Amino acid sequence: MAFLVGSEHINLPDREYIKKVYVNDSQELVLSLESDGQWLYQFVYRAACGVYWDNEVHGFKSTPIKDWSCAQWFGQVVSAVKSEMGVQLCLSCNTVWLNIPEKDKNEIERKHAT
Repeated sequence: MAFLVGSEHINLPDREYIKKVYVNDSQELVLSLESDGQWLYQFVYRAACGVYWDNEVHGFKSTPIKDWSCAQWFGQVVSAVKSEMGVQLCLSCNTVWLNIPEKDKNEIERKHAT
């Protein structure tokens, strides 16, 4: 997807691979990327669905997890990034999982395998 910034067209990649999926100390689900990401990812918040870019971890994160499972938040993040940025977030065989319940991990892998 291309974005017009000033008079410059900026192309984002079609897909990004997820390096790590974890719940941080603030109880937010984080999907850190294998790449450093793109500066335009900061605008994902405009989707108004509780998904934000965190430049320090090079990843997308949820608001604090309360009523939804990690699997539901994972789907929300992937959907928001696809709809707002046009980028498909993909698991890889090297994705690291930390602090994610096994049930949620299995559901995520089943629904989002590439």
